[in-house]
Formats: sequence, structure tokens, C-alpha cells
Amino acid sequence: MASIALLAACGGNDSGDDTTAVPGDSGSDGSTEPAVPIVGSRWVLEELQAAGATVAGQSDPEAYFEIDENGDVTGTTGCNGFSGSAEVGDASITFQPLISTRRGCSGELGQIDTHMLAVLNGEVTVEVTGDALTLTNTEGDSLSLLASDAPSTDL
Repeated sequence: MASIALLAACGGNDSGDDTTAVPGDSGSDGSTEPAVPIVGSRWVLEELQAAGATVAGQSDPEAYFEIDENGDVTGTTGCNGFSGSAEVGDASITFQPLISTRRGCSGELGQIDTHMLAVLNGEVTVEVTGDALTLTNTEGDSLSLLASDAPSTDL
């Protein structure tokens, strides 16, 4: 008898309240999760497409960049650290020439270093979808990046 009472108590109260949360439910209006803001987020390189080649981002060391609310840019190519400034628009970002350290990088890390800094120069078009960001320069070279939960750190 005690177990029946316990089951009845856990069975819930059917008061017509339809607030049951469904994991992964995007809402009845079909809305999707809003895009991550460009400013204030750390964007980690997933893939680089340049000069007809595609290079996957390295996980260690991680290539990334951030733009703060003042337009200051900081980041690393995985080989060289860089900083500068940028102006973020609705569909574009204009990067002022960035300054970077000058460590020699070879192999894929060298390709990432060279091409990442080339894309982050001048005006680039921007596409944000959820937590993914794609930057494309006028030559058609692009960076595919993902927002990271990693805390911001100064170089």
C-alpha cells in the first residue's frame, strides 16, 4: 500500500499545466538559438581555405582571435600572437593592419600562420550561424571558426 501511495504522489498533478520541458525543443514558434555575438567571443579556427587548399585548424596550440567592445583584436595563429583593431559591421569586419610576433613557423602551422593573418586584413565578409563564424576576404580565402567557452586571456 505504501508503494502505491508513493507512486501516486510521484505521478504528478494534472492541473492542465503544459510546461513540460522537452530536451532539444526549439519552442513552438520554430525559433532557433540566436547567433553568438562576434564582439566579446573567442573564435577558434576550425578550417582555413586559401590558395586552393583546405587546412584544418590545430587543436594544440589553438589558433583563435577575439574582438572586444572597444574594437581591439587579440589572438594567435597557433605560432604567432597578434593584435590590432577592427570595426565590426552588420555583414563585414574591417581589420586594420595587425601586428604580430615573428616566430618562424613551418608545415601546416606555417600555412595557417600566413593565411590566417592574410584573411584578417582589410575588409572581410561575415557569416554567423549559431556558434559558427565564416570570414571571407576579397580573394575568396576564408576562415571557418567556432565560438569557444574558453575564458579570454591577454597575450
